Amino acid sequence: MAQHVCEVRRLFDVAPSAFVPPPKVTSSVARLTPRLAGQRLADLAPLERITAGAFGQRRKMLRGALSGLFADPSGVLAGLGLAATARAEELSIGDFVRLADAWASGSGTQDR
Repeated sequence: MAQHVCEVRRLFDVAPSAFVPPPKVTSSVARLTPRLAGQRLADLAPLERITAGAFGQRRKMLRGALSGLFADPSGVLAGLGLAATARAEELSIGDFVRLADAWASGSGTQDR
């Protein structure tokens, strides 16, 4: 969602020792610059539903993760040129926008 609504740029890393207690990972500071209205969806609700469905069960293949949103998720994915066996982290921001557009237009959706 952040990458669709904003230009995201990683600025620098912060060592675990900068925090108390120190986490087991290195953190990063990022700059979020909002995109112009014409460069993003006007209604973000469909994109929120699709990303929540896809990432809610992250290790699931998309055909299973999106089964609650589309009557035939494999057919919708194939129609968009996406593999039904792909996982959410493999899709681009543009792929998620196309899925959101398909869901919003009612293409193969379940009852909302």
